[in-house]
Amino acid sequence: MLRIILPPLSPKRITFADFKNYHLPIPSKGVKAIGKKNTVLIFDNEYEAVVYADQLEEIVTNVSKTSPLKNILRDLITSIRNDDTIRNYVEYSSIYTWLKNCVTSIRFAIKPSRYTARNKY
Repeated sequence: MLRIILPPLSPKRITFADFKNYHLPIPSKGVKAIGKKNTVLIFDNEYEAVVYADQLEEIVTNVSKTSPLKNILRDLITSIRNDDTIRNYVEYSSIYTWLKNCVTSIRFAIKPSRYTARNKY
């Protein structure tokens, strides 16, 4: 279970009431308040958090510039993207995918095909 704390980035902190008032999508495991200053987003894993941030970014494109919803969405996205576990996940998953693709292409280049083995090129 992954918990991302939403620090008060703007003068008004983000609460569960904001999720209800603006009809924002709720994370997979919910939203909880910790104390009077922080709200926590709860996800199953890092992948869900990244997908959730992407969904919020799509919503931001449809919101007017003067709407208070735009600031709330930006704060949510910033908090998710700046979380250390999310940064590590994105960094290592992209490096892993890149390495996996490189190793596959190297193996393909090194391993001779049946055609070249039969014809002894």
